[in-house]
Amino acid sequence: MIHTDETTCLQYIDGQLDSDRAVELTAHVQACAECRALLRALERETALLRRSLAEEEEAVPARVLAVPERDRAPWGWIVSLGFAALGAYMVWTGIESWQQQLEQAGLGGGNLLTLLFFGGVFWEGWKSMIDLVEVFAAIGLGLIALHVFRRNWRRWTAVGVVVGGLALALALPQPAQAAEVKKNQYSYTLRSGEVVKNDLIVIAQTARIDGTVEGDLIFFGQEVTINGKVTGDVFAFGQTADVNGVVEGSVRSGGRTVAVRGSVKRNVIFFGETTKIDSKAEVGGSVMAFGGFVTVDGRVGRDTLIRSGNATVTGWLGGDLDASADDHFTIGPTAEVQGKTRFRGRKKPEISPEAKLASPPEITMIERKSRYLSFRFYLGQALRWAAAFVFGMVLYLLIPVFFTDVIGSTGRFWASLGIGLLTLLACILLALVALLLLIIGVPLGVVAMALFLPAVYGSQVFVGAWVGQRMFGEALGSASLLGRLAVGLLVLRVVTHLPYIGWLVTLVMICWGLGALLLTMYRRLQPGTAAA
Repeated sequence: MIHTDETTCLQYIDGQLDSDRAVELTAHVQACAECRALLRALERETALLRRSLAEEEEAVPARVLAVPERDRAPWGWIVSLGFAALGAYMVWTGIESWQQQLEQAGLGGGNLLTLLFFGGVFWEGWKSMIDLVEVFAAIGLGLIALHVFRRNWRRWTAVGVVVGGLALALALPQPAQAAEVKKNQYSYTLRSGEVVKNDLIVIAQTARIDGTVEGDLIFFGQEVTINGKVTGDVFAFGQTADVNGVVEGSVRSGGRTVAVRGSVKRNVIFFGETTKIDSKAEVGGSVMAFGGFVTVDGRVGRDTLIRSGNATVTGWLGGDLDASADDHFTIGPTAEVQGKTRFRGRKKPEISPEAKLASPPEITMIERKSRYLSFRFYLGQALRWAAAFVFGMVLYLLIPVFFTDVIGSTGRFWASLGIGLLTLLACILLALVALLLLIIGVPLGVVAMALFLPAVYGSQVFVGAWVGQRMFGEALGSASLLGRLAVGLLVLRVVTHLPYIGWLVTLVMICWGLGALLLTMYRRLQPGTAAA
């Protein structure tokens, strides 16, 4: 038997054989199993080939069809950050009058950042932060120079990142000796004769310092008593702080009660309920007391600032007396003020005729009236509206696509509100945890606040733009969007100052805008689906 070849079978499948030869092949295949199997295999292969050729062309993603572009660094942001760092450095080092005024008010220190972070006691590396800012400014200017000459260089992005990273690594503060930390104790006692040659941080229910601390003392707890000597500053946050010994620095406290019966070489600053400067106490610097009850019976070398409900002054003050009391203010017969005496309040103060005042007291009576009747209130609101509008305009000009995406996410009210509320609660919880960690928490908290506060402030911008679009329709261009933003911010400014419900509207606005921002960022971080 002569078998059929593949070429004849393919011609048969394609209908290219004449009728006689096709009949002959059909009869042969019925009788020959081997040729029948060959014909069926070729039929399946031909069907598969035809089906594959008949498939429609699949959509090619636009990102695949796009012409590859050269990787470019965000030079706009780099230049802006460079100039911002340079401006911060100039403000930091050039405005000495601020530091002098703060020092006169009782907030002495080497520079403004040191004042804000208590002289660097939480993290010794803060003392080298000025060097870090200088390096940031230099890096910013260097990146600008790279941008100018980048056309003549190849792989400048990698060079800039490597050089900038090395410079930043060399400029980071060197690790300093950590403070001595005492925590997880019910009571801590530094016995008489014992010396701590470092900063001392105590986290306990009660603490008693009878020895010497050659550094700063930081206390978190219920009650601290200082009978010994502290060569640095004292930071006490708790219910009660008693200073019976000698503090060569300043005393800064926040809590229920602070009592000074010993000697403080520099300043006393207190926020709380009761402040008492005993008749035996000596304060070499200034006293700033903010609380319900303030009593100054001892000697104060410089100015005294009092903001309280009830205050009494019967001691010797070497500087000015600036007091404000809501209920009652008294200057006793034993009081002596070497500087000016100023008082502001709703009730007339009681000044003993036997008190020795260097000049006649300046008394300003405050009448209780609605803030809505004050021109200053409306001027402040106008300035805040303008600041928010400028902030939103800058955001839109820098990141227009992202800005409009956030406005779109603002339309999902409940989702944005829920995300924003959870984020706000989480940030409060993390702040408490960072406070408990103390050493790590303060630098980490500073970075977190630097990122969180602009987001909270920007929430009104996104909600205001959304409100403006709901009132006048979708924006068709930059000018129309900015106009809607201005109107929306004005509406929010009015609604958030409504009596009784203004605080609630403000809270909802913050959570709403913050949630929309986070929702947009989450979507952007997700891998996108390729469009046809």
